[in-house]
Amino acid sequence: MFGLTKLRIFEIGVALLLTLAAIVFVGLTVWAAEIVRIDVANAWARPTIGESRTTAAYMTIANKGKTADILKSAHARKAKAVEMRQVTMTPDGIAQMRKVEGGLPIRAGASVVLGPGGTQLMVVGLEDALETGQDFILTLEFARAGAVDVLVPIKATGPAAMRAGVASSQ
Repeated sequence: MFGLTKLRIFEIGVALLLTLAAIVFVGLTVWAAEIVRIDVANAWARPTIGESRTTAAYMTIANKGKTADILKSAHARKAKAVEMRQVTMTPDGIAQMRKVEGGLPIRAGASVVLGPGGTQLMVVGLEDALETGQDFILTLEFARAGAVDVLVPIKATGPAAMRAGVASSQ
């Protein structure tokens, strides 16, 4: 058969199988990426005040995919912890901040706004104070989309929609 040795036929067969496996892997990766696609916009955080090593980070998280996802957690290299918090009002008009348990769901095609007076990411135990003009990287961990790094600039105030305390559009 064309003067090919058994070893050469075996090598060609292995090469074809590896090529086919690579094509399948790339196809599955592209397909999985289309199921859940997370976009983050308008990220910002307040500067720390005095000796405080805590700030709040805000942003809009959009699930542009076809499958719901959950923001499970967040972390920053420069902080001890990042906690998802929800501000609620008591019947007496007193603001309370409570930890969000079980993650923050984001339906397919929906957006969630993390902003002042609503849901926010509290960045606790920062190594250094944060001043206007600086930035830091916040990593968001999603159940399906995995890790998403977000560059968070430090600003005295954020976009107008954020300052108005826009609620989730889930």
